[in-house]
Formats: sequence, structure tokens, C-alpha cells
Amino acid sequence: MENPNLGKENLAFNKNAVKMGFDALSAITGQAAVASDIFLSAAPAVPEEGKKVVGTFFKEGQRVLDSMKTNMEKCLEVDWTAKDAPAKNLEVMETFCKDTFSRVNEMKKETKTLLEKATKSLPKEAKVIVETWNESVNNGYEFFQNFLFQNFEFAKKTMTDASFFNPMAEQKTAK
Repeated sequence: MENPNLGKENLAFNKNAVKMGFDALSAITGQAAVASDIFLSAAPAVPEEGKKVVGTFFKEGQRVLDSMKTNMEKCLEVDWTAKDAPAKNLEVMETFCKDTFSRVNEMKKETKTLLEKATKSLPKEAKVIVETWNESVNNGYEFFQNFLFQNFEFAKKTMTDASFFNPMAEQKTAK
């Protein structure tokens, strides 16, 4: 005997799993922020700017996590029997990525001046290491961002060039 509500039950299960997963991640990151704050408060050698960078990292990370949760919930709302479902899902993913990258860019701007202040008192040999590390992280991030957005553009072009096979839509028109 088939369950007519199987699709709805599956969707409800997935929504609940997403909610619980993101709630768990939020709790873990919240506790990590508290623990790092306690640890950094006990370390007098860490400059105030360094402490602010860590605080900014956790604050922005939580915002990205909240954005990811919202966009995952939007993905679960997509009617996968609709002809435009792949395009709608792609739009949701692209919106999430743009939001995430804009938050990372804001975080980079905020932490740049803090990093400069924090490294001011370091010997020049150590400054070079910190600057090289920061530059390589940022270059890797920029490469990944450009690669991802090129893939979104390619996917959009492919979706407009190709006709999608949708058995549900064909069955409706055949009747």
C-alpha cells in the first residue's frame, strides 16, 4: 500500500534534519567563540587587535551559517516537478554564494587594519611570514570565488541552451 503523503513526509524530515544540523553547528560555533575568547583573555601576549580579528571571524561565521540555513530551507521549498526547478535551485545557490562572499569580503576589510596593527610590533622577518600567509589565503579565496562564479555563469548558459526533460509536465500535456 502506497503512502500518498510520502513526499510531504520526506520533505518534512529533510527540513527538520537541516534545522537540527544548523542548530547543532550554531551551538558548536557559539561554544568555540566563547572558548577562544576565554583562552585569548588569559593570554596577555596576544594583542587586542588579534583578539578582535578572532571575534570578527566568529561573528561573521555565524552570519554565514545563518544565511546558509536560510538558503538550504529555500532549496527544500523548490517544487522539483516544475519545469523551472533546476533554474530556481541554481538561483538559490547563487544567492547564497554571493551573500557568503560579500560577508567574507567585509570580514577581510575589517581584519586588514587589525592585522596591520597587530603585526606592527613584530620583527620584519615575522611580518613577512604573516603577510605572505595572509596574501596566499586571500589569493586562494579569490581564485575559488572566481571559479565558482564562472561555473554559475556556465550553468545558466547551459540551462538556457538546453531543453529540460520533465516527465511530469509531459504527462500533464498529454492528457
